[in-house]
Amino acid sequence: MWLRSLIGVDESVLSMAPLDRGRYTAMALIVINAGALAAVSMFVMMQKFADAPLPVDLLAAGFWGWIIFSVDRWLIASAHGTQSSRGVFLTRVLLAVVLGFVVAEPLLIKMFEPAIHRQVAEDRRMERATKLSALTACNPVPYRELPAKDVKSCQERKLLITVSTDPAAATTTVTSLGAQVSTLSTAIDKDMAALQRLERLGHAECGGERVGDETTGVVGEGPNCRQIRSERAALLRTSKLPERRAQLAELQTKSKNAVEAQGTVNAGYSTEIAREIDKQLPRPEGKIGILEEDDALLALQGESLMVFLFVWLLRIALITLDCMPILTKRLSGLSTYDRQVADHAAADMETHEVFLKHAKTQNVQARLDALRLLDEHERDRRLRREHHEAEDRNNQEEQRKQQIRELAARLKGNPGPAPE
Repeated sequence: MWLRSLIGVDESVLSMAPLDRGRYTAMALIVINAGALAAVSMFVMMQKFADAPLPVDLLAAGFWGWIIFSVDRWLIASAHGTQSSRGVFLTRVLLAVVLGFVVAEPLLIKMFEPAIHRQVAEDRRMERATKLSALTACNPVPYRELPAKDVKSCQERKLLITVSTDPAAATTTVTSLGAQVSTLSTAIDKDMAALQRLERLGHAECGGERVGDETTGVVGEGPNCRQIRSERAALLRTSKLPERRAQLAELQTKSKNAVEAQGTVNAGYSTEIAREIDKQLPRPEGKIGILEEDDALLALQGESLMVFLFVWLLRIALITLDCMPILTKRLSGLSTYDRQVADHAAADMETHEVFLKHAKTQNVQARLDALRLLDEHERDRRLRREHHEAEDRNNQEEQRKQQIRELAARLKGNPGPAPE
């Protein structure tokens, strides 16, 4: 009886249809099972995804189960004595589909938890490797300047990392000093080659050695010999080779120091870049969220046909279980109890209609009595008003007569009061 009362069964009516007791007891158990399944699903979800103590998880699960039970109870209780309409039935089926998905997902994730966690670990590893590759490409170690196109792409993807160490300045310094050393070395080598040529030609000219068309081949200190020696002396004066060699040595020292400083800067840059990259990489460990688990479950379904079929079969089974209360009521048709409830409802409606007719009659009679009383009151008020008006007219007439008598007495010379 207590179970049947949960779905709104009237035992006084059911006592006239005792064969339906087992049917409605089983229907009540189905409603309770649907609520219990919803409570278990919510408890699993709270345990997995909410950092709450056990009493809070139990309270949330019980509350959710109570909501589902209350909805199913109302649907069954409201359908006693009648067959639910197609619109109500379709609405309940749609609601069951939604609730079935909500109930099924935590249970599915719990059942496939080991495989899901392995998939999540693999996904995290792949995501970490992809992110590491992108960050390394946008922040190369050792430092090198990226093309403008690559810099723009890295900026759009927010992959550029800024650190306190500036390897670009160190690289610029080394490049600049290297260019100066190279330029100065080339100039010195050119002057040295010209000086050596003049020395070779001077020895050949003064010694009478024939070098093509550049020497005369005449031995002795002739005009050509003196000219070549003069050109060599002028080149020594204008080239300032000692000063430039000293400058080159200084530049080479600076370049060497700059290269060493660049190594130190690059080492610091590499350390800072590695630290910042590690901060931005997703952690392979840590708590797994519901979205990650759902994505992993989808990936498993795509990889295995068995998993795909099992997942959808379980979803359909849970949705069907959630639909069972309204399905049993719909498929079983009208019972004897339903017909008796309908008869009682019809009798109550007839009684209500009789009461309404009696109430309407009483209301009409009361209105007639009220109108009659209003007429009587109106008539009494009118008679009293006419009586008062007559008295006022008599008083006014008497006053006019008294004034006439007083006026007549004054005309006769008798100012006293006139006789009656």
